[in-house]
Amino acid sequence: MRRIFIALKIPEYIQKEIISYRIKAYSDYQNLKWEPINKLHITLKFIGDVQNDIVDKIIDALGFISNYKTLNCSLDNFGFFSIKKEPKILWLGLKANPELNKLVKDINNALEKISILKDERNFKAHLTLLRIKGNVQNNFIELFKNYKIPEENFVADEIAIVESKLLHKGSKYKDIKILKLN
Repeated sequence: MRRIFIALKIPEYIQKEIISYRIKAYSDYQNLKWEPINKLHITLKFIGDVQNDIVDKIIDALGFISNYKTLNCSLDNFGFFSIKKEPKILWLGLKANPELNKLVKDINNALEKISILKDERNFKAHLTLLRIKGNVQNNFIELFKNYKIPEENFVADEIAIVESKLLHKGSKYKDIKILKLN
């Protein structure tokens, strides 16, 4: 079995900017396990565990992606996903042209043809920055909610089919296939 997801790759210089923004917003890094720079991406579709022979079918089904044009994007604001009103994930939003939503819909439709279920939730373009295991300081949420990300436009030109291996110290990602946007 292989654990697979589809990701929009973020250019390295933007990844470095994201790291600087989170440091500027919150400099006390004690007891927090931030996502490393090499794991910053936008998940377009989480597939989950599949048999090895399905991976080739996924690659074939997503071949159409290379017909898409590059995507103009910009960073948005920080936000939180919560469980029972407790923040559990800190994320950074992404503004992208409407083509990104169309691409996600087309990915779901293509994968449905090989018996991979469509996502029922609406797509929200975001980068996961931190998974919060316990409680955070009182001002932690406000610091991020009030931090204004400078206007930073960039072009995203790669979609990756990624394998995620769950290890004792966290997950490790490996690109299986990179699909270039033109």
